Amino acid sequence: MPPAKMLNKDFLKLLLTEDKSLLKLDQVKYVNMPRYDELSVRKFWPMLREDDTFMKYMPNPTTEN
Repeated sequence: MPPAKMLNKDFLKLLLTEDKSLLKLDQVKYVNMPRYDELSVRKFWPMLREDDTFMKYMPNPTTEN
């Protein structure tokens, strides 16, 4: 289940209309990543936001983040 901040009414609506999906917990691969600027979200987000498969599991960007 996504973190509570991601699981809001808007995301639930998208789940019910099948615009978004959830992964089963056994499909999630957990890794401990070191904290390097080279591995930050800011670095990878521009590349990944165009990937429809990736975005199917992510909340839509908002103006606050």
